[in-house]
Amino acid sequence: MQALMHRPVAHLKDHDRVLLIRLGAVGDVLRTLPALHLLRRTYPGLHLTWVVEDPSRDLLVGHPEIDELIVFPRRELRELALRPRRLASRLTALAEGLRERRFGVAIDFQGSFKSGLLARMSGAPRRVGFAPGHCREFSFLWTNEWVRPLELRLNRVERNLIMAERLGATGDEVEVILPELADEGREAESILESLNPAGVPVVVLSPGTSRRQRWKRWPVEHYARLASLLRSSLGALPLVAWGPGEEGLARSIASGCHGHAVVAPPSSLRLLAAILRRCALFVGADTGPMHLAWGMGCPVVALFGPTDPLLNAPLGPAHLVLRSGRSTSNISPEEVLRAAGTILGRRSAPPRTHRLSRAALFPRAVGAGP
Repeated sequence: MQALMHRPVAHLKDHDRVLLIRLGAVGDVLRTLPALHLLRRTYPGLHLTWVVEDPSRDLLVGHPEIDELIVFPRRELRELALRPRRLASRLTALAEGLRERRFGVAIDFQGSFKSGLLARMSGAPRRVGFAPGHCREFSFLWTNEWVRPLELRLNRVERNLIMAERLGATGDEVEVILPELADEGREAESILESLNPAGVPVVVLSPGTSRRQRWKRWPVEHYARLASLLRSSLGALPLVAWGPGEEGLARSIASGCHGHAVVAPPSSLRLLAAILRRCALFVGADTGPMHLAWGMGCPVVALFGPTDPLLNAPLGPAHLVLRSGRSTSNISPEEVLRAAGTILGRRSAPPRTHRLSRAALFPRAVGAGP
């Protein structure tokens, strides 16, 4: 039985054709980028294809460390769920498209049934994933090399770095590579100049969450109160960011604070990233925009309820985490103001690129088991 639970992981070779699987949410994709960076730094000759779902696609288009991007057609497959013949045909075409690329290694960073199945469909002879107990939905059934971290509760960035380490990647840096295009930077600067002619510190407020995780939201009235306090106590400009279906939420905050906050214009993920690079602070719950702020080097006040900050908090000394175990609504605007004042009052400005030391972030020996 013990032998069945032991499937050792071999190092990559510099000429390998690799399929990297991390579908899901924006935050999950962002927290895989440091592992990608170490893999690419260690093995510059890899041909690396990333398969991702549509919500995170824009972040990875044209990424300098990815050779090819494949978008997993989740919405299309869901629409075909009641048409089994067409669904089977579409899945067959997807599998054939993966197999014709002749991947030697598939790396399942996600650890779900769907991601494990994609690894199997790819036809790669080596399929690397997390071991039983460290993945979900029996995804280990589809993989034949298992990474077993020494602990279950690890920050997701750390967990992904352990996967890269077991594949032979080396290096101490924890870095999110997400280059900014010139037109994105110009547009971000134009937006901020028009909204903030006085040039005061801009604090991004991000009230939204996915529909599935509405319970993470901090109340609108708390954001409105915070916006007023940021203006009156710290002289900062609150900028309310919003995504699809959230404009009403953003405008409720602006009206609730009697004009002390401004509402950001519609923006893509990449434009939001460019804006965050130029802002003094981000305030929001455990969401994709929070991880985007972290990745762009924008200091974060992260608001946590029942979710575990150890797994999901932004890494590094630039950020502060506030948590109420039952609900984020129990965190008061005054508490958030104090945290914001602590960050904004620091003498040295935070770096505008996100490059941290893994040894400093994770001083204990984590590594991976057999």
